[in-house]
Amino acid sequence: MAEEGKIPKPKPVKDRFKRVPIRMRDPKERIHDFEVYIHGYTPEEAVAEASRCLSCNVCSKGCPARLDIAAYVRAIADGDPKKSFQIIFRDLPLPMICGYVCTHNCEDLCVLGRRGAPIAIRHLKRYAAETVGDYAEALGLKPEPDTGKRVAIIGAGPAGLTVAYRLALKGVKPVVFDALPYPGGTMYVGIPPYRLPRKVIEKEVEFIKSFGVEFRFNTRVGEDIPFEKLMEEYDAVFIGVGNHRPRRVECKGSDCSGVYHALEFLRGVALGEIKEVGRRVAVIGGGFTAMDAARVSLRLGAEKVMVLYRRRAQDRPGYPSSNAEEELREAEEEGIEFVWTVTPFEYTSKEGKVTGIKYWKNRMIEVPGKRARPEPIKDQEYFVEVDTVIEATGQKINFDFLPEEIREKLEMSWSEIKVNEYGETSIPGIFAGGDATNEKKDIISAVADGNRAAVGILRYLFPERAEEFHIKE
Repeated sequence: MAEEGKIPKPKPVKDRFKRVPIRMRDPKERIHDFEVYIHGYTPEEAVAEASRCLSCNVCSKGCPARLDIAAYVRAIADGDPKKSFQIIFRDLPLPMICGYVCTHNCEDLCVLGRRGAPIAIRHLKRYAAETVGDYAEALGLKPEPDTGKRVAIIGAGPAGLTVAYRLALKGVKPVVFDALPYPGGTMYVGIPPYRLPRKVIEKEVEFIKSFGVEFRFNTRVGEDIPFEKLMEEYDAVFIGVGNHRPRRVECKGSDCSGVYHALEFLRGVALGEIKEVGRRVAVIGGGFTAMDAARVSLRLGAEKVMVLYRRRAQDRPGYPSSNAEEELREAEEEGIEFVWTVTPFEYTSKEGKVTGIKYWKNRMIEVPGKRARPEPIKDQEYFVEVDTVIEATGQKINFDFLPEEIREKLEMSWSEIKVNEYGETSIPGIFAGGDATNEKKDIISAVADGNRAAVGILRYLFPERAEEFHIKE
C-alpha cells in the first residue's frame, strides 16, 4: 500500500508504449495461501505509469460508469493521488474494490494499446484509493437533512451499495436486506480474497454505512420478511439481487458427493464450510468463475487441477479482452491444466463419492456471426480420475422471493428484469439493477446501474425536484 506523504515529480516518459510492470508474487509461492498476489504500485511507479497517458479520454467510453479516467490519471501523474481519488469517487463509491477486480474494459480502448501496452488504469485506481487512508477526510461529504423517506434495497452487492450511498447523501434512509451474514454479495463470497481482500470490502462498506445506511444481514426477503411488506412500509424498493441460482451439467452421476457448482463451492470456501478438495480436481467451464474455482482448489491443497471447456480457448467467455487474457495467463502460471473442446457425459463414483469423469472430444462447427458450436464426437470416450468436480457452468437470478402477482406484472427480457433509463421496472416504485437487469454481470456495470437507479428513485420520491437529478451520459 502506498504511503501518504511526498509524491515524486513525473520524469520524462522514455517509452510511452511500455507499461510500468506490475509486481506479482511468485506462482510457486502464492498457490499455498490466500494472500494478495498482485502488489500495488509504489508512488514512483504510479507517477511513471500515469505519465504515459495521452489524456485523450477515449478509454472512458469503455467504462459503464463513465468515470473521468483521463482526469484522475492526470492527477496521479501530477503527484496528487488525493485529487485523483476525489475524481473517481464522483461516479464510483467502490474505488478500491474496483481497483482490485474491475474488468477494466476501459484498458481495451486505450489508444496506446494499439502499438504497445495500454495504461494500467485499474492499478492506478487502486493506487489512488490505497493512498487515501481516511475517506471521510478526503471527501468532506455532508448528507442533506433527513427527508423522512425510506427505501428498501434487496441485495448488498455493488448495485445495492451504490444506490444506498447515493440516496443517503440526499437525506433518504436506505435499509439494505441481504441473505448473507456479510456485505458485498458475490464480491464477498464469490471472489477469492487473494484477488479481493475482505478488509477492502469492509472499509468501503463501513464508509457507506457512516452516512446512516442500515444493513439487515441474514435476512432473506420472501422468507424472513415478505416482499409485500417492503412495498407497504417503504417509499420505494430497489432489487439488486445477484446470480445465485446455479445452472448444472445434469449428466449421469451429477448427484454424487464431491460434485459442486462453482457458486456453492466458492461460497462454501469463503464461509469456512469447505476446506479440502482432494488431490485431483476438475473444473467444468471456461469463464472467470471457472478460473476462480480452479485457483482456489490449488490453494486448498490440490496437486492437479484441470479446467475442461466445451469450446476453444478463443471462444471462452470474456474473450477477447485484456482481463480474460490476464486470468488465463495467471492460471497457467500457477500450473492449472486446460483441456479444450470436451463434453463430460458421466461422473463415475464409488460408494456415492465421485471418482472420475467420462467425456467426449468436440468438433467445432463454425456459425456465421456467432461463436462456433461444439459437437461431441461420440464414437470415442475419454476418462480422467478426479476427487472433486466443480461445475462453473453459469448461473441465473432466483426470483422466487417475489410474489406471483408481482412476477406476472414485471416485464422481463429473457432472464433479466426490464427497466427504463432510470432503472424503474414496469411497476411504479420498484427499481432494479446489477445482475437482475444487466447481462454483463460485472461490478462496474452494477455500479453504473446503481447510479442510474438512484437518480430514478430520487425523481420518483421528489417529482417536484426532478430537474435536480440527472444521469451522467
